[in-house]
Amino acid sequence: MDKKPYPFLPFEDSLVGEKILIVWQESHHSEKNLKEHLLSALNLKEDQLVFTPNAVKQKLMVSFPTEIRNLIAENRSSEIPTLLVNIAKGKTTANPDPSVDITFELIEWLLTGFDLDEVLRETLSLLFGTNLNLEFLISVRAEYFKEFRG
Repeated sequence: MDKKPYPFLPFEDSLVGEKILIVWQESHHSEKNLKEHLLSALNLKEDQLVFTPNAVKQKLMVSFPTEIRNLIAENRSSEIPTLLVNIAKGKTTANPDPSVDITFELIEWLLTGFDLDEVLRETLSLLFGTNLNLEFLISVRAEYFKEFRG
């Protein structure tokens, strides 16, 4: 018997998701509204927001960062938003299952380790199906780093 996948709550189970929600709410929007945007933009149902099984996740968290680094090295970073959205939708050859959790982890990795603001702004805009400005991303980063300043 297959175990039922564990639900992934993007704005509770992910630090970067939590910070996206804080900034979203500062613009007078609700969590329900943000989740609706996410599900609608990705064309997913609520029950498809689940944690990726550990064995799969470990494999993907090696292959996707390598793929992203290669895109950056080849001056193809404009392809990163599409890749991240496809990971979330489960539309990659490496993983046919929606993996919003992995997309959020990769966003967090990019947010903290790379100077790719426009790529991240575009990614968040695609993920939430709304045109987010650079100030939104900069606010998310500021909220994220507040966490570590104690």
